[in-house]
Amino acid sequence: MQEPATASMDMRHRVAEVVPQIAALRQIGGTVGLSVGVVSHGSTILDHHLGFADTSGAVANASTRYTLGSLTKAFVSATVAQLVDEDALRGWDAGADGDGSVGSYLPALTFEDRPSLAQQLSLTDLLTHRTGLGRLDALWLGASGRTLVPKSATVALCGHLPSVAPVRSTWLYNNWMYALVAEVMERATGQHWGETLAARVLQPLHLTQTTVIASEIPDTNIAMPYMVLDDKTPSPLGHQLGLTQDEAMAAAGGVRSSLHDLLVWSDSLLASLAKDEDGNENKNENKLTGLGPLFSGHSFLNSSVANDELYGFGFAKVTTPVTLGKIGFNPGLVPDMPVLGAGGKHTRSRTVFYHSGGLPGYNHCLILVPHAQTAIVVLTNSIAQGDVADWTAQALLQAVLGDGNGGPAEQPVDFLPYAERAAAAWRSTHQKLVDELDKGRQPGTPEPAHADLVGRYEHVTKALFLEVSQTDDTLKFRVNDAPEQEHVLTHYAGNTFIFLPATSDERLRRGLFHYGASAWLVEFRKDDRGRFTEIAWNLDNDTPAPEKFERVEEPRSKL
Repeated sequence: MQEPATASMDMRHRVAEVVPQIAALRQIGGTVGLSVGVVSHGSTILDHHLGFADTSGAVANASTRYTLGSLTKAFVSATVAQLVDEDALRGWDAGADGDGSVGSYLPALTFEDRPSLAQQLSLTDLLTHRTGLGRLDALWLGASGRTLVPKSATVALCGHLPSVAPVRSTWLYNNWMYALVAEVMERATGQHWGETLAARVLQPLHLTQTTVIASEIPDTNIAMPYMVLDDKTPSPLGHQLGLTQDEAMAAAGGVRSSLHDLLVWSDSLLASLAKDEDGNENKNENKLTGLGPLFSGHSFLNSSVANDELYGFGFAKVTTPVTLGKIGFNPGLVPDMPVLGAGGKHTRSRTVFYHSGGLPGYNHCLILVPHAQTAIVVLTNSIAQGDVADWTAQALLQAVLGDGNGGPAEQPVDFLPYAERAAAAWRSTHQKLVDELDKGRQPGTPEPAHADLVGRYEHVTKALFLEVSQTDDTLKFRVNDAPEQEHVLTHYAGNTFIFLPATSDERLRRGLFHYGASAWLVEFRKDDRGRFTEIAWNLDNDTPAPEKFERVEEPRSKL
């Protein structure tokens, strides 16, 4: 992007002053590599890179590709908007007769506990996380960031998700729903959703470094994924994540892009929003039509007298003063998050749009500030100690908000102490898991004979199976016969076994940061004849019952 004379030198100066703080935040969290950019009125006023992108030690540049995680969701939503505009999809909401519902596109979709739900759910419901369905991410995301299930099982697995709240009653983040939207797009267009994304969004905006199609991802200049150990040693996951268009859940997090393209993308989104504070329009002619629904509030992240926080399609919509980060990790680590935009007494409330994106080995944040026609993009190639991308983006947002609207904050937030607290809380995660799980241990209870447990256990959808085996005295289970998804089982209590690794570093090396305490336990259950015929695995505490895997063959020792 060229730098027009209208670019604010004052904002450029404020943003530049944040760079040393960004370096300090990176050090606190142990982030491996970081790319950060700011675009204002079409001008790139920050393009900065720290750390390294891969094991060669190369520093990232503006063209380095990152897997975007949930920043993908806005791309998917924009693609759907184009199809709705073209009447290729029958509107955002379902009619009273079910026309335009998800079920009208996907007749095979039937929800186990609510058969009529598919005829009620609309594209808006799916894209704004208001379906009331349990998220069950551990059904698809395994060790090392590998996808456990095939794309062909998406409809069956979505139909299996239990209802945990009434439809449209609350905001429940659910990656599966974006995978389901991709299935809808494919049925409506007759082509892979990644090709539709390219034709309707990427090519019109000239985003040549952005794709979800495997053959278009280059072999070089890739930010490889890392997990950061407790001593801040970077541990490579050793492979590029999958999540390309032919894999399940790619529409929830698989788009690859670069800092350059995301700044172009962000500027085009700003061009679709309201004019800036002086009434000036973004002159970027590279913009899409029909994007209004992306930025309208459809469901509540948080509702209060003082300040409602809303969710659009792939973006949270908030008004300053506000605490950010609810889509990222930090609020779970630092309960008293900082308040931004509470500056001088003449400071005006401002609308801000943001979203985070996290996957094993990657963590990002993107913020749009329409009144200043400014966007902030932060990309990292690691799950570090705390959400460093979020802290970095918030620090830059604080600089952007001090743009002549009552002056900079009277007491600007110092993000370093918050980042230190988040890092310390992150390092304590493993011990907290151990302490919680130790409360239920019953080491004196009899351990069932391993030979009676060995066998294959299938999920009701047939998309997953657990293979339980014994080597010498060691009991193991493997998910879908994938070697990297093998876990060692040790006795926990009665017929329940645990597979939590002995150390935090071992857990992180395997990319297993997304399991809650209950998910580390598997219970073998007997039938009325005393045979072990089922495994119950509680993958998500928010769902009403554990996932069940039924035995489909006799133990090998008895064959």
